[in-house]
Amino acid sequence: MSKQQVAVKPTTLQKWLFAVGAGTVFTAVSVGYLFLIGVSLQLLQTWSFIAAAVSSLLLASALSYGSIGYYTGWVNVRSGYQKQLGVLAFYIACVYCVTLLVLYPETYVTGFFKNIFSADVLLGMAAMSIFAAMVLVGTKTAAQRLSFPTIKFVLGLGYVGYALLVMRAIWIEWDVWALYLGAFDTPPPGRLLLSVVALCVLLLRVSIPVHKYFTNK
Repeated sequence: MSKQQVAVKPTTLQKWLFAVGAGTVFTAVSVGYLFLIGVSLQLLQTWSFIAAAVSSLLLASALSYGSIGYYTGWVNVRSGYQKQLGVLAFYIACVYCVTLLVLYPETYVTGFFKNIFSADVLLGMAAMSIFAAMVLVGTKTAAQRLSFPTIKFVLGLGYVGYALLVMRAIWIEWDVWALYLGAFDTPPPGRLLLSVVALCVLLLRVSIPVHKYFTNK
C-alpha cells in the first residue's frame, strides 16, 4: 500500500526568503532595464522608479498567485507566499512615497492640501490606504478580532488598489506613452510596461468568474 503524498507547507522563514529573493530579482531586472536604456543610476528619480517597479512587481506576484493556483492546481502556489510578497511590496511602496516627498515637495508637502483632490494624489492615497488595510488585517491581532469574510473582503480590495495605480500611471504619463505608441522608435516607458503587467494580472483575476460561469453552465 503506497503512502499518500502530502505537500509540505513552507515555513514563515521560507516565505520571507522567497519574497526577499523575488524582490532582489525584480530589483536586478529594473536596474538592468534602466541601464539598457541609458538612465543614470545616480539620480534619486531613478531609484524612486526602481522602488515603484519592485513594489508593483511584488504586488503583481502576490495578486496573481491565487489565479495561477486556480488554473494549475499547484499546491505550493495555494499554500503561501502571498502575504509576505504583499507586505514587502507595501513597505517598498512606502519607500517610494518618501522619495516623492523629497523629489516633489511642491505637490506632496508644501502644496499637499492644494493638490489633495488631484488625480495623482487622490488615486495614490486611495491605493496606499487599501494596501495598508490589507497589511493590518493580515496581523494576528486582526485575525483574532475580525471575521473571515471581513478579512477576505479587505484582501480582495487589493485588486481595486492595483487598478487605481494603473489609473494613476495613465493620468501621469499618458502624454509620454502616446508619443511612444505613435512611433515605437524607443524602448517602451518603464511605467507602461508595469501597467501592462498589472492589466494582465487584473484580467487573469476577472477570467476566473467567467471561467466558472461557462464551466458550470
